[in-house]
Parts: sequence; C-alpha cells; structure tokens
Amino acid sequence: MNEKEILDKFKMQVAVSNFKNQSNNKHTLKEEINWRKYAMKKKLIAITCGVVLVISGGVFAYNKIIPSFRFGKGLDRAIENGYIATPEMDYISSETTLIDTKTNITLDNINVDAKIEDFIMDDITIGAHFGFEIDTKINETIDLDRIEQIDLDDLIVTDENKNILYCLDKETFEKYCSDNNLNYQYGEFNEHFYNCGVNSIMTYHSKNTGLVNLTLNMYSAGENFPKCKKLNFNFSKIKLTTNDIELVLNGNWNMNFNVPEEIYRRSSIAYKVVSCENPDFNVTNATLTNTGFEIGINISNMPRPIYPEDLKNLEDKALKGEISFDEYNKIVNDNKDIIEARQTFFYEDMMPIQTYDLENRKEPDFNKITYVENEKGEKFSTSRSAGRRQDANYKDGDIFHFYETFTLTKYDATDKLKVSVMFKHKPYIIELERVK
Repeated sequence: MNEKEILDKFKMQVAVSNFKNQSNNKHTLKEEINWRKYAMKKKLIAITCGVVLVISGGVFAYNKIIPSFRFGKGLDRAIENGYIATPEMDYISSETTLIDTKTNITLDNINVDAKIEDFIMDDITIGAHFGFEIDTKINETIDLDRIEQIDLDDLIVTDENKNILYCLDKETFEKYCSDNNLNYQYGEFNEHFYNCGVNSIMTYHSKNTGLVNLTLNMYSAGENFPKCKKLNFNFSKIKLTTNDIELVLNGNWNMNFNVPEEIYRRSSIAYKVVSCENPDFNVTNATLTNTGFEIGINISNMPRPIYPEDLKNLEDKALKGEISFDEYNKIVNDNKDIIEARQTFFYEDMMPIQTYDLENRKEPDFNKITYVENEKGEKFSTSRSAGRRQDANYKDGDIFHFYETFTLTKYDATDKLKVSVMFKHKPYIIELERVK
C-alpha cells in the first residue's frame, strides 16, 4: 500500500468520525448511492388509501421569525432580508392503513396531513421546513414523543423542465423517468440530474397533538441548481424511527408551487484583484451571491507534504492487522511525539490556510483565521454549511488549491472588499474591487 492510499484511508476514518457527530447527515448520492435504501429492514408498513395534489404559488415572507435552516450565517442573513419563499398552500391530506408486521396490529384510516411551510434556494442549496399533522391514534403503535428521526426516503424534487434536483431513491427516479419519457441514468449526474446530499433535522414532535416538524436541507455537490420558476416536491413515504421501532407510512403527497422572482432571478457580483501581498497567490474566483462569498486561490511553490515515516509505519501496521485499531488509538492518544506529528501534518502541512478557530468556535478570533472584510469594517468568517463550496488540495505542478465560502452576502456588500488569508499563520491581504 502506497503513501497516498494509507493517507486516504485514514482521512476517510476522520471523515467518518466527523460524520457520526452529525447523525442525520447523509452522504451525497454519488458517494453512497444505496445508503438510504438498504440501511435498515422495514419493520412496519403502511398501505395507501388516498392521493391529493396541490398547486400553489410562492411569495416572500417579510417581518417573520423563521427558524434557521442550519445552512450557516450567510443563508440566515439572506433570510433576514426576505430571501425566503412561503408557498400559499393548505395541508395535504392522505389516509393510510398502518400495519405492524411484528405484532400484526392494523390501524385503519390514519390521516396524515403535510405541507411545506417555507423554503429557500440558491445555486447549491434547497432548504424546506415541513409540517406534519398525524392522527394521534398512531400512538397505539408508536409513541410520537419517542421519535428520534423522520425521513422522506423517496422524496423527489423536480422543476418545470423535468430536471431532477434531488432524488436518492432509485425506484422513484426510474418511475419518474419512465412516466416522463426521460433517458436519464441513475447515478449519472449532469445538469438534468443533480448529485445531492441531505441533512435531515427533526425540530419538533408532540404525542398529544400529532404535530411533527422537519427541516430538510439538500445541497448539490456538482452542478449549480437551475434558475427554475417552479418546484415540485413529491413523496409517498414518511418514515418515523425510535430506538426500537421503524414505521413507514405509505401515502401520496404532491406539492407543486411557484418560485418567487427574487429567487429564480438570483444573480452574483464578480470582484477583481486590485492588489495581493503574496506573489504566489493566484485568485481564480471572487464571487458574491445572496447567500455567500466564494473565493478560489491557486498557491504556487507548494509541493505536497511528505507523510512522516513513523506515522506511515504505525498506520500501515493497523491497516494490515498487525495491531488492532484499539491499540493504534491508544498509541496516538498517549504518545506525545505521535500526537504532535499527526497534528502538524494534518492541521499544518496539509492545511496551510487557517479558516477555523478551534479555541473560539462561537466568536472566532479574526487574528487567527482567514476572513473577508467590507468597507464598513465588518468581518465575515467561513460558512459552516455542509453544502458550501470548499476545497483544499494539492495539485500537480506544486500548487495548493484553496476554495472557500464565507458568510458575507449581497446584503452587506460594498464596492471594495479585503480578504485576509491566514497562510502558515501569517496574514496576507488581497484587495478586491467590484467589476462594474
């Protein structure tokens, strides 16, 4: 096994560890195409009794307190300025019959109402707040106060041009393509079928009222979403999970509504470099949108760091099974030299640009990180959104490619911006000017 393979395997372990800390985050479809379909065996099945379709318009919600989509400060700032849509729609009702395959208990005529309360969309993200009203007699089978997670496994989001913006279920994908005479291929991503990840957050549930609220954040890992004028959210399964029960309600909930002009006519502001303190920095992109500021930099004279031999040998032993991962973890957690070597390699050599203040997570020390500053003196750190555009990789030709999204939005834009890049713990200033 060569150095890169070893490094990649251990980087994946780090990624998995971070992933577990966000329990409801899902990989993009390309990374783990069958994850959602085969993660669990179904224990409870519900049978459809009705179908309802709603067609609604979309308007902006001003002067309204909106719960965060958890996309980060950039999108929250956009929402504060009215960059959010509220579909004019009533709850969609669908009666279901609930079957518990373990106990063989059947409940008839369980009414489940669903609606999208509001949504937001930019080039790479779609967020929606769902509200559900579930007949409380469902508590005879599953205690709604014990729900840990709610999922819409077969949700498909499309636009007026039959582009599939989001779909993780192969059966749903193929049915939609068949019904609409489309020759899209599952797993082949382009401007008609988007490779998406999803973050699912249940924000409220009540046994007494049957109310359940879900925040669903979808993000494109490839192409920019189109500037569509209509969105269609369709799903037939609502999965409720406790620590020992999984219930799937099969119904048919179809939601079609218009996208406000402010969203589908979204545009960006380009900036050009006026000056740069580091001659090795080549700015490849500087773009400001309603929801964030993106900058790309290629840094020359940056050969890929050599992985320390001691770490390579130790990790190679663990990968070959010569020592267990428990033994490996004990060594790396107890040996000060190993701890220092790993931290230096992963957090210094491999990440020469510092973007995150580990010691001050809520209020970062801007003297330690990379940030963007407008002419008002306001400073903006990097976005924490899972779907943000971000890259930090060594490329052939001794180039380090850096790309990051910051929380500065068009609502705080000025004609001139200053980017302070914390490169190897030294700040370098890039001055930018709006392209007229």
